[in-house]
Amino acid sequence: MLDDLEFILKILFFILSIVWVGKIMILRTDKQIVINPLLITIASLLVVMPQSYANVELMGINIQNIRITLYCVYIVIAMLGIYSTNQKNGIF
Repeated sequence: MLDDLEFILKILFFILSIVWVGKIMILRTDKQIVINPLLITIASLLVVMPQSYANVELMGINIQNIRITLYCVYIVIAMLGIYSTNQKNGIF
């Protein structure tokens, strides 16, 4: 079940990454200065982490749970960033 959830989150990760790249190329805002480093850090952590089938634990937590959490955090930050760049008086 967690494998299916992780696959769905990977698809959302990919789609939101493409949308965010489009926002970066079209709009240049100060909000991107805050959001871009967060997204780059999360994406780099996801790339470096071992795959979920390795059954590796980090500080007593399964890697798959950490990966799912990072995907969720990335999705929330990207969606907030997309929303805030569309609004004149956004969140940031």
